[in-house]
Amino acid sequence: MNWEAVSAIGELVGAVGVVATLFYVAVQVRQNTRAVRASTLNAITSSHQAELRWSSDIGPAMLKALHRPEEMSELDTYQVTEWMTSSFLARENEFSQHRQGLLDEDKWAQSEIVVQVVAGFPWFRNWWTEYGRHIYTASFVEWVDGVIAAGAFDTSGALKGLEGEGSVAEPGSA
Repeated sequence: MNWEAVSAIGELVGAVGVVATLFYVAVQVRQNTRAVRASTLNAITSSHQAELRWSSDIGPAMLKALHRPEEMSELDTYQVTEWMTSSFLARENEFSQHRQGLLDEDKWAQSEIVVQVVAGFPWFRNWWTEYGRHIYTASFVEWVDGVIAAGAFDTSGALKGLEGEGSVAEPGSA
């Protein structure tokens, strides 16, 4: 065998090795992307669960904010402001994850609905104007401002049926 043939065989083996390596890397990247998306979804789910636990702890204050904000005490305002700040930090995270392609459309649609419903309440819009919009990223603020400006929320429709037997009704409504 001459040196040219050995060189050609070496180049062929090298090319096959490069293709195999690229295929392996592509498989690893795909698996890593799935793992990152799963981790993102898990973190968001944990955040939602924490929000729900916390919001149940401040239920009376939350109901005042939604239905009778003029009756809120200083403690009520503090509790709901802290909850709203935390909740919207989670929404901002979801907004960012969605923009980076780590949160799928279905999950992001759920977050959009939450913002649309909450944005329908006057207390929220006041909180957003006075406090909220000053602590989040410019792109998230622009998006929430767009939700508010669109006015596409029906809070009364979103909450209908939640006052059924055995549920927590608005304070003083019984």
